[in-house]
Amino acid sequence: MSSPSPVLSTIIFVFALQAILLSALIYFKRPKRQSNTFLSLLIFFYALMALNIAFINILIRFDSFPIFRYFQLELLYGIGPAIYFYTKSISNPSFKFKKRDYIHFLPVFLEFIFYRTGFYRLGAEGMYQAQQHPYTKIYLTEQWLGIISITVYTLFAFKLLLNHQDWLKQHYSNLDKKSLNWLKLPVIFYAFFWIAWNILREIDRVIYEGYLKDYYFLPTFMGLAIISVWIAFKSYTIPPANHQEKLKKLNLKADGPINLSEYAKKIELLMTTEKPYLNSDLSLSDLANQLDMNTKQVSQTINSCFEKNFYEFVNQYRVGYFIQKVKASEQEKFTLLSLAYDCGFKSKSTFNDSFKKITGKTPTEYIKKMKKESESMHSVD
Repeated sequence: MSSPSPVLSTIIFVFALQAILLSALIYFKRPKRQSNTFLSLLIFFYALMALNIAFINILIRFDSFPIFRYFQLELLYGIGPAIYFYTKSISNPSFKFKKRDYIHFLPVFLEFIFYRTGFYRLGAEGMYQAQQHPYTKIYLTEQWLGIISITVYTLFAFKLLLNHQDWLKQHYSNLDKKSLNWLKLPVIFYAFFWIAWNILREIDRVIYEGYLKDYYFLPTFMGLAIISVWIAFKSYTIPPANHQEKLKKLNLKADGPINLSEYAKKIELLMTTEKPYLNSDLSLSDLANQLDMNTKQVSQTINSCFEKNFYEFVNQYRVGYFIQKVKASEQEKFTLLSLAYDCGFKSKSTFNDSFKKITGKTPTEYIKKMKKESESMHSVD
């Protein structure tokens, strides 16, 4: 057992308690959202673990640690379902949690009962005894099944995020405030945390007989508590994405057969003459309305004829228009970023990423190359 540290224990206690309070605020936040319910559960499960560690150290200082085995709460099996259903709710507002979905949380109830039995108490204590208790294998099996549960659910959650990102690129030319990239970090972190933690704990137990525990035990849970608070604050302050348009578009069907070659010419003509890409908020439905087509016709034409998604297709025109402005020496009057905004881009990162993907160079490198080519041509003349 790690030596109690008043400073680290206090930090863990304070941040874990803050995370639990934030989870309650998120749960009762108005308007009531299904995603907030799962987010509050996710934060609560992790914060509760960190809070338990703080209690452990308090009990150790008062030589009362055995008491902890009777009220310990480590709801490991709730983390995976909470991550998955939170991700599913926030990326697809049409999803409704049904009665049959409660089966995913049944292991949490069984886990709670397990921690009230001697299988847990004797098994957990037996990990650090000279002669391992027979129940220790049961305890370790329960722990590793929990890790597998978290990993599997997290992989499914991350797949939902990737699918959502692909959907956005098929429907929007600007992903600012629509992308859920910020959600990927906590999902990866929570998945990595338990895998790394249990591997580290097993290495320490088997090879070093628990001697390294003082170096990593409390700092690890301090980091868990702090990051849980960060996740809670960030998630609480970021407004949910508006996907009402998504629900409408998913039900659209093409009217009759799709003539891709004719549609491609029609799209190219509009993009060249009307320059709809100058609208930084241009969406697939906006372009479809201007073309007097539906979104499925436009999307299928762009995917098949131009071999791009909507996001790449529109930003290709924006980059081309930017290059036209640079060739007209407009960069000498305005900054590169202001020119990018004039071309329909809404953020510096999107502009730089799109430009380099299309040209293979950064905007600055491209302009330098153009200047060198221009100077060499003049020198020849």
